[in-house]
Amino acid sequence: MTRLIQLGFIFILAAFAAVSVSAQSSPPAPWPFPDSERRRDEESRFIKEMLAKQQSEREKKEYRAMLERGERALNIALDLEKSASTGRKLSVDERKRLDELTELIAKIRDDLGGDDDLDKEPLPKKLRPRGVREGFAALTKSTAYLVDELKRSTRYSISIVAIETSNDLIKLARFLKLAN
Repeated sequence: MTRLIQLGFIFILAAFAAVSVSAQSSPPAPWPFPDSERRRDEESRFIKEMLAKQQSEREKKEYRAMLERGERALNIALDLEKSASTGRKLSVDERKRLDELTELIAKIRDDLGGDDDLDKEPLPKKLRPRGVREGFAALTKSTAYLVDELKRSTRYSISIVAIETSNDLIKLARFLKLAN
């Protein structure tokens, strides 16, 4: 029986030794196809370059679209100023144009990274126009200022002035809509 116990003990020791030897880390075997590894690295680099180029093109397109929205907003503001110079109340179409202007300015502000936290605040007294004509003139002037600020900025910059101007424009447009 002792012989059997000794053999069992030796067998268990041999099993533990085999497991511990196989558990030791050995350096990974070299890739059997070295050209394949180099090609894989080149493909990875090519994919990264393509993604960066696509991202750059997307940013350029978004920046151009923001500038176009600014130009459209300025044209709407000019049209509304001409309509207000007649002294009559705004028509339904002109109110829709004022809403469109507000939406364009809000989209520009969003593109710049601004948010609508300040939209609920009333228009400050210093910005309130004395009359409708003066209000639409101020709307046109501020829109032109915003478009100039957008043109001075780059697609990589964030213009705090443009964000604040867009917030004021939205408030002014809402004020004019209520006043008219």
